[in-house]
Amino acid sequence: MSHQLPLQPLQHPPHLLSSERGVCVHIAAAGLAGESAVSASPASLEEADAPSTGSTSVTEGKATIYFPSEKGVFYNPPQIPNRDLSVLVLHEFAQIWKQEQMAKAAKAKARGACREGSEPAEASAPDAEEAAPPLRVLDAMTASGLRAIRYSLEVPQVTQVVANDLQPTALEALRENLRRNGLSEERVVPSLGDAVSVMHDAKRERFEVIELDPYGTAAPFFDSAMQSIAEGGLMMVTCTDLAVLCGTYPEACYAKYGSYCLKGKHCHESALRIVLSCMEDHANRHRRYIVPLVAVHINFYVRLCVRVYTSPSEVNKAPTKKSYVYQCCGCDTFTLQPLARRVVKGNSEKVTAAQGPPVDKRCEHCGFVHHVGGPIWTAPICDRAFVGRLLQTLDKQATPRPSARVLACVPCPPAAPLLLRSRGVPRVAFVLPQGTAGGAELVSHFGSHKRLVGMLTSLQEELDDVPLFLQLAQMCSVLHTTCPPLASVISALMRQGYRVSRSHTDPGAIKTDAPPRALWDVLRCWCRTQTRIKPLSETSPAHRILSQEPLVEADFTHTQEAVALLTKHGSDGEKLGRFMPNPEQWGPGSRATSHATFVTSSNDSSAAGSGTAASTSAVQTQMPASMLEKRARNQNKRVRKRQAREEASSTTAEAANQSDSPEEAEPKS
Repeated sequence: MSHQLPLQPLQHPPHLLSSERGVCVHIAAAGLAGESAVSASPASLEEADAPSTGSTSVTEGKATIYFPSEKGVFYNPPQIPNRDLSVLVLHEFAQIWKQEQMAKAAKAKARGACREGSEPAEASAPDAEEAAPPLRVLDAMTASGLRAIRYSLEVPQVTQVVANDLQPTALEALRENLRRNGLSEERVVPSLGDAVSVMHDAKRERFEVIELDPYGTAAPFFDSAMQSIAEGGLMMVTCTDLAVLCGTYPEACYAKYGSYCLKGKHCHESALRIVLSCMEDHANRHRRYIVPLVAVHINFYVRLCVRVYTSPSEVNKAPTKKSYVYQCCGCDTFTLQPLARRVVKGNSEKVTAAQGPPVDKRCEHCGFVHHVGGPIWTAPICDRAFVGRLLQTLDKQATPRPSARVLACVPCPPAAPLLLRSRGVPRVAFVLPQGTAGGAELVSHFGSHKRLVGMLTSLQEELDDVPLFLQLAQMCSVLHTTCPPLASVISALMRQGYRVSRSHTDPGAIKTDAPPRALWDVLRCWCRTQTRIKPLSETSPAHRILSQEPLVEADFTHTQEAVALLTKHGSDGEKLGRFMPNPEQWGPGSRATSHATFVTSSNDSSAAGSGTAASTSAVQTQMPASMLEKRARNQNKRVRKRQAREEASSTTAEAANQSDSPEEAEPKS
């Protein structure tokens, strides 16, 4: 279906200016490919997007969220990739879930028909396909309800979303946003309560999808979530406490996640694996296990999407998926020690204790001691087939099309091709400035479309059987030498028959199945070609590493495989943004502290069930007198304390001067 967009002057609200791409963002009315578009006249859109005095609005995807004040309910713009990825993953999972459940229903019906002998299996199978299976989603900490509303609007297979929050203010904002987005409380059910209690109460009627996006760690919710999720269900988790997961507070990491973290350049991937290990521990306590679909590090948080199954035999294999980490404190070379190993004899498989330790007390490369961390998850962190489906979905939505709005703003030459792919029916249009290739236009449903493509492509290319990585710049820093081109080092390793890939967490990462000795040999050969100005200390790691002769001479001539691995263009010639700069307002946001409430007039309350985007209500900010007094009392408290100390010190100095002044004023004899 084609959508004709009227010629209108482009107006870009401040909250829709994307610093991630340096381009303009404009909202059009449409959805995912294959879904019904949301149509509205420009007048109704302006009326719906014009909140009353004192309130703010945010449009993301198909949802428009209104806040009674700027600090009323938590909203963090840098987490837009998080929500876009969640919608994309849920959209693909819903299709897989529907196919699996229908296949199970058809199989059960056919089995019952064979037992009764009344009709063949083929005759009963189509009946199972008529009714779509339910797909209930729990948003355990919904806040403003943005994620829950997007799930309901953008994923048609979702039958119901339970939006829970502990704060009554958030529930008031949620109900108002549901009314403004035309959603009923039967489709998105507001729930007020503790997330753990809500999940414990859902053990009998489990959710197919559970969303956990708390402030900081999500570990306290894992146990109840594992008990309330359906068999084969999807659990999506966000953890923002990377200071804990990346080695700054290892004691807190062990207390929260049961793993001792080590500092290193691989800390962000290690954070992913620590959270996966913790989730597996909680699942094993209930005879369940996890299968990661997508696990990525974005900005200041980690995002994990896993499926949960029940199988005591698979739970017995859980120790083989985890390892301790022996990391040298001098050169950061690491070695993994599995907790257990699999022994296969014929058709039988047995889990036995692992053999160790894998290293000596001191590092074989530099002679420094090892630190021990872990355990961490060492199985694959993603399902390559599922990630491929996500990329295919983005490719299907990438139909280049001219836009009347864009042509009115940026004229394109008639012969210039559209070099960038547009992903999806027009929803968010990114207009490249003049001077770019052909004045190209990128139309996408997701605001973080470009970042999703680059991140998922890097994730799919990673070696899934090689946990963690070494960073080239850090290794050269240990050797006190200049850093060689990454393509040269990768080419040297590939010529020796090793597999090499990058990591989505670090642009300079080297993931390889080569032993650390081979990688250090490549850098030893590189150091021979460099001129050293200052001599190395005999006790430094660099001196001890370079004092050993390389076993193999490295060839730094670039290979086609290495160049293809490092290229920033896809197979179709599109430029991929694998590592984007940090967006504005980067970092975790603070908790919502305002007690502002929505006040809806009686005239607007009668139109609550109309479901039109143009229906708006007066939003006023009300705050109790006690809160105003507390705010005035606590405002500038530190400044007043500092001023009081300065005044006290100045008073003491004046008193001392006055006590000394009579003696100084005595006339000399």
